[in-house]
Amino acid sequence: MDYSNELEAVLDLVSEAGERITEVYGSDFSVDYKEDDSPVTRADLLSEEILLEGLESFGYGFLSEESGFLGSGNGRCWVIDPLDGTRDFVEGTDDFSILVGLLDGDRPVLGVVHAPCLGKSWYALRGRGAFVDRKPIKVSDVSELDRWRMLVSRFHLRDEDKQVAKSLGVSSFRESGSIGIKYCLIASGEAELCVYTTSRLGFWDCCAPQVILKEAGGLVFDVHGNPVVYDLDSEPWRMEHGFIGCNGRHRKEILEAVENAL
Repeated sequence: MDYSNELEAVLDLVSEAGERITEVYGSDFSVDYKEDDSPVTRADLLSEEILLEGLESFGYGFLSEESGFLGSGNGRCWVIDPLDGTRDFVEGTDDFSILVGLLDGDRPVLGVVHAPCLGKSWYALRGRGAFVDRKPIKVSDVSELDRWRMLVSRFHLRDEDKQVAKSLGVSSFRESGSIGIKYCLIASGEAELCVYTTSRLGFWDCCAPQVILKEAGGLVFDVHGNPVVYDLDSEPWRMEHGFIGCNGRHRKEILEAVENAL
C-alpha cells in the first residue's frame, strides 16, 4: 500500500505541533510527573491533541505515550510520542522531537521525526528511502570501530554504554537527548551506534526512527540479535529486549559486547 498521503499529512501536522510546543518552550511552563516519575508538560498534551485530531480521518488506531492504546483500525495503528525528550525540553537543551510512526499489522511502514528547535524533519516510507528536509540520507560507511561515534544520554553515561564501548574499542561519544534524534543521527551518517539494553523504551520511542534508520541502510535489532517486534497486545508496549541501532556493520561484535555488558 502507498502511504504517501499519510506521510504528507504527518509532515504538516508535526510542523504545526512543533510551532505550538516551541511557544510553550519559550514561556514559563509548569512540569508535572507521571507515575513512573517521567516529566510531562502542557506541550506534550498540546502536541498530542494536534496529532490525534489531524490523523483521525485516516481511520487507523492510535498508540500514544500519553493516552495509551486507542484501538487499531483496519490493522493499522499510528504510534506517537508527542514530545520525545521531555527532560531536555524542561532543561532547555533544544534537543527534543516529535515522533510519528505507522504500523501496518506489526510492521513499521512510515516514520517521521521532527526536531523543531533544530529545524529538521527526518522521514521515511518503507521501501522508499530516508530523507531529511527532502534530501536523501544514508548511514556512514565507517567500518573501523575505533572511528565509531556512539550516541549516549546527555544527562548521564550509563554503565552498559561504557562497557559496550570498551568491548568494541569505541572511544568517541556524542550526547543527545531525544531517542528519535539519536537514531536519526545514525541514519544521517553523523554517528554509528546507539544501544539500549533495558525495557525502558516504549513502542512510541522506536517505531518512527526504526523506519528511518533501516531505510537509510542501518540495522535495528534487540539484545539477542532478533528483529524488533511491535505486538499491540503486549501492554505496556515496551521494548522488552532492548533496542540497538547501528550503521549496518559489526552486528556480531555488537551483540557479543552487549552480552558481556549484561
